[in-house]
Parts: sequence; C-alpha cells; structure tokens
Amino acid sequence: MNLRSAGSVLAILVCAVAVQAQNPFDSQKSFSATVVMSGAPAGGRMAQGDMKIYRSGDKMRTNMGEMGYVVMDLTEHSNYMVMQGMCMQMNASRQQNPFAQASGATIERSAAGTDTVDGHSCKVENMTITSQSTGKVSKMKVWEADDLHGFPIKIEMQSEKGPITVQYKDISFDPPPASMFTHPDNCRPMGAMGGMGPQ
Repeated sequence: MNLRSAGSVLAILVCAVAVQAQNPFDSQKSFSATVVMSGAPAGGRMAQGDMKIYRSGDKMRTNMGEMGYVVMDLTEHSNYMVMQGMCMQMNASRQQNPFAQASGATIERSAAGTDTVDGHSCKVENMTITSQSTGKVSKMKVWEADDLHGFPIKIEMQSEKGPITVQYKDISFDPPPASMFTHPDNCRPMGAMGGMGPQ
C-alpha cells in the first residue's frame, strides 16, 4: 500500500469515527436501563417516575408497570402501545424520547464542561437536534458517561409542557431478548380507538 492509499484509508476511518461520534444516542444499540423522568408540569401527558426501557437495534421498549408497554420503531417513527389487551399505534413524534428525536437527525454539539452523575465522570454537551424528515428542532443538554462508552446518562430538554430531566440508571449492555420488541398484529391507529386520538 503506497502513502497516498494509506492516507485515503486513514481519512475514511477518521470520517467514520467522526460520523459515529455525532450521535451519542447511537453509542449503544443494545441496552437496558431504568429511566427516571421529572420536571414536566402538572397536567402534562408525560409519565412520571421510574420506568424500565430496553433497546435492540432500532427498536425500543418502555415498560409502564401494570398498565402495559410501548414498543417504538426508531426508523419508522411509530409507537405500538399495548394496554389491557388493546394495541394502539401512534406517531412517535409526540413522544419525549431523546433516542427517537436523535434518530436520523442532524446534531450540532458544543462543549459545556464536565460533571459527575451517580459516580460516572461525564462530558457535558449542549446539542441542537434537527429532524431530517420534519425539520423540527430540539435543544438538549446531555451528560455522556466516560466509563459507559459515551452513553447519555442524563438529559435536560424543553418540552411543550415545560422542562424535563431524564436520567438513566442501572444500565446494562447485555442484549435484551428479541421477543420483548413484538406487539400484537391487531394494532389500530390511536384515533380509531373509540375517540382516543392524540390531543
């Protein structure tokens, strides 16, 4: 391999690393974690408290305790909510899920220092995330854990209902079973479920 070829290969590798680094929400394609969400004002539609989430590739699952669970397809930007024997399909754009917002988006980053969260040394960045499909812009402050391959363990962002803080705990990178990301075949659009359309 001559010097020019070696230089070309190196440039490709550097570009590949740079592209991967543009999205910390894709730093780990398989994981499970406990999500602690807080900060939405009273009357907001966001679920409060602790929830368990799982990711496998472009699928995510959120357990909502005895109520049921939601499976999200990050590429299709759709949710499948399974509750009490019913399955409702809805657009994921209404959900305050930073992994969904950052999927297939353009991300601008600026350094905001360093910090420690739950014993994890973190790089802190301000991010502006622009959806390539809708043009919607979201702004977030993200804490990326050094010892967890840059996993975004804490996020502060603004929702339509007010500020939200999302923190991820008990993080495991063991792949969740594929069976966790299935949903019934009889899912119906949310608006068709007896008038239960989004408000």
